[in-house]
Amino acid sequence: MALKLRIIIKACLVLAIIVAVPTPSTALAREVYTNSDPGVSVTSPGASTTPAPDIKNALPYEPKPGEKLSFEQIAEILRTTRNLAGRNLSGLNLVGLDLSDCSLKGADMRGSNLERANMMGSNLERADMTGANLKMASFYQSAMTAAKLDQAVLDGAIWIDKSICARGSIGECLKIETKPEQPVQVNVPINPADKTGEGKPQ
Repeated sequence: MALKLRIIIKACLVLAIIVAVPTPSTALAREVYTNSDPGVSVTSPGASTTPAPDIKNALPYEPKPGEKLSFEQIAEILRTTRNLAGRNLSGLNLVGLDLSDCSLKGADMRGSNLERANMMGSNLERADMTGANLKMASFYQSAMTAAKLDQAVLDGAIWIDKSICARGSIGECLKIETKPEQPVQVNVPINPADKTGEGKPQ
């Protein structure tokens, strides 16, 4: 019993000594803190020094392939690269949007409202505009090879050759028929002498 009591007392003394003696890192931290100037930020040796991320200079979110873009993302691309090739713009309200001189090659614009949108000089090769509202949109000088226009409404649209699509243009641009100008008929008054035979030489 006395032996066990002695062991317990010794263990308690060892623990008390360990707690009382400061570790080197704690002592170093205290020394750095006490020797630093007021107002100077001091970090302990073990503290992380990783800088906080710069939110202002962070790159914009890059959508995954096939992911539908928001209007804000489209506006950001139009301010920078104007490259919307292969992007998903389907089902969006893009009325009157300036998409001139853009790369829309292979873009998905199915069911989008592009009424009065300006796509002049843009690359619309293989773009899918199935069921889109393209009323009064401008396609002047645009490249439209293999573009899909199934069920797209093209009433009043300005076509690639600057002609106007007629009303009822669904899926294709129907050109407004212009009637050929009729020659103006000039009524020549008849000489009364010709009717009676008077005045003719005998």
